[in-house]
Amino acid sequence: MRCSSGKIQYDSQHLAEDALIDQHIYKGFAEHQGPQNVYECRDCGYWHMTSKNAERLPRLQEMIDSGELKRKQNASQWERRF
Repeated sequence: MRCSSGKIQYDSQHLAEDALIDQHIYKGFAEHQGPQNVYECRDCGYWHMTSKNAERLPRLQEMIDSGELKRKQNASQWERRF
């Protein structure tokens, strides 16, 4: 079943959060770009990412604050060069 939103469906909150963080790492989004949080859809019952939520995913914020996200983005860029 596809969601009427057309968004990618994730079976759990954890999978959606992992995918959100992966996107920030591999696509190299700046701090306020790209998806910021996840939510459970009322229509399909699956989890989706959103860039409209004012509250950033706490795991993502921790990675930004600690510099871990930037390190992983840099490592990802180097991996793609080889």
